[in-house]
Amino acid sequence: MTIKQVQSDEKRVKIFKALAEVKRIEIIRYLQHQKNKDRNSCGDIGESIGTNKSNASYHLKILAEADLVDVGRDGQHKLISIKEETFKEFLPGFLATL
Repeated sequence: MTIKQVQSDEKRVKIFKALAEVKRIEIIRYLQHQKNKDRNSCGDIGESIGTNKSNASYHLKILAEADLVDVGRDGQHKLISIKEETFKEFLPGFLATL
């Protein structure tokens, strides 16, 4: 019996690689707890997880590439939010554990 690769397997790999870092899980946790807040910037996120804005931006890039967060812009500021649809499809119940 041969098991064929499903198209969404590549996305699963990106998701699991992105979540294989403690700082990125901390970012997801922060965003989950702040989801009713209008603005979540790189600076806010970096401060909350004990790192600088540049390092937070690096981790957010990886999370965005895995389709776990949405990164928008307001002038020079990046505004970040969780992409709940991705979590519901690939990791149902994960956000509730944070």
